Amino acid sequence: MKRRPIVVAVLVAGFAGEAPAQDYRVRIDGSAQAVSFRGLQADSIAATQVVASPSGGQQTPDGYAVRCAGGATYCYYFRPGEIQRGLPATTTAHVVMWGLGVTGLSARATGRVLGDLSGSQTWPGMEPAVQLIEGFLEYQRSMLTARAGRQLLTSRLEQLGFDGASLRGHWDDYAIDLGAYGGWGLGQAAALPVGSPALNPLDEWRPRERQILAGVEAGWLHRYADVRGEYRREIDPLDNNIVSERASFSAVSQLRAWHAAAGADVNLAEGHLGSADLSLTFLQPRYALTAGARRYRPYFSLWTLWGAFSPVPYHAVHSSGEWRATGALSLNARAEWYRYQDAGVSTGLVAGLQDHGWRVSAGARMTMGSAWSADATAGLERGPGAAAEFADIALGYAPSQTVSLAVYGGALARPLELRYYDARSRWIGGRGEMQLTSQRRLWGDIAFIGDDRDRPDDAASSMGQVRMRAGFSIAFGSGADRTPLPPARRTPR
Repeated sequence: MKRRPIVVAVLVAGFAGEAPAQDYRVRIDGSAQAVSFRGLQADSIAATQVVASPSGGQQTPDGYAVRCAGGATYCYYFRPGEIQRGLPATTTAHVVMWGLGVTGLSARATGRVLGDLSGSQTWPGMEPAVQLIEGFLEYQRSMLTARAGRQLLTSRLEQLGFDGASLRGHWDDYAIDLGAYGGWGLGQAAALPVGSPALNPLDEWRPRERQILAGVEAGWLHRYADVRGEYRREIDPLDNNIVSERASFSAVSQLRAWHAAAGADVNLAEGHLGSADLSLTFLQPRYALTAGARRYRPYFSLWTLWGAFSPVPYHAVHSSGEWRATGALSLNARAEWYRYQDAGVSTGLVAGLQDHGWRVSAGARMTMGSAWSADATAGLERGPGAAAEFADIALGYAPSQTVSLAVYGGALARPLELRYYDARSRWIGGRGEMQLTSQRRLWGDIAFIGDDRDRPDDAASSMGQVRMRAGFSIAFGSGADRTPLPPARRTPR
């Protein structure tokens, strides 16, 4: 496990170097970090051993607040867990090969290798150790593009991977794009099948087979507008029941100094509107102003348990602006107010629950000569059940095009309304980056972090740590810069 990220990177590079393809391009990114963290550990105590706390509640003899049900034999509580330390590392490789003997045919693959170099296996998300993110053959001729293999869909209906085929066509004369895709889907927001043990929060509630995925896309690109729509359906192959059925629409338009964007998605399987947004921006050389509204409703596939909780959407209005005060100083600010839709539940035991909130932030950026720059941001948020206050600042120095240095610091407080364990964090650190060549880059980062979890009992904890990160990026290939450019495509009018 300790050598696996480096070994795979070398194998990928060696394979690309020996491949029979006429041309290829490889990019490898690697990083590792030293981290430590501590959570809460569940514990219990016999109800007969519970004592009264100074505030009139109940606690253990050593000072931990407990939760006791009426007549129960045991009471339950949380205590700070042991400090866990890890050295997670990841290597990602992206390979493109073309000139395979068939005009228009190319191969693309992106994969990553994960591992905890400390051997402790405490850092989450390290399994499986080898993951294929994308890997497909692409055939492109004239106005058609066909792909077969593992692909990622990126659209308004969120990113989703699948193993299958896709076909897309572009008609320049009519400024129209049409596409269709289908195959076996991967887990939501994951490069793994839904049945993978790594995606195991729901156990037997997960489908036993991968869903069958199919969808169509359409777009119209005009001189002043870009309009897109998509329909997607997922089916359980065991009983042919619908797992998900959704559609989306989006439009972007720009006319002189005005830029407008709008979009919405519909959950057809459940028969309700999902998320939607609308924004209008006014652009000028010295400033930009934006105002808009949005609706957010969380989405869950029909097989999940979360839909049974009937999540409600929230509606928000927001505005933001940026002003270039001078050639060296620019200021920005953003504000948003939101309200949750009535959930239709009784809260008689807890009166006066809040259903709305707001958030504001402001920042500035200054350049001092050709080498120095400074950024600062601060913000506040007040919402149902929690709040946030944060501020951060960074100072950068780039004495040349190959070296850049920065120091940064900040603080974050997250007080909670309905439960204990408020969090307060502070950090200060530095980062350096060296561009060895146009294709090779090294970087490193070190930060001193303090983290406090406030409670009125002995479950409060404080942990300071030094967090170190380092990484590299390297790219190489054959003939990439010598290959002629493809024929120009006429701009739609």
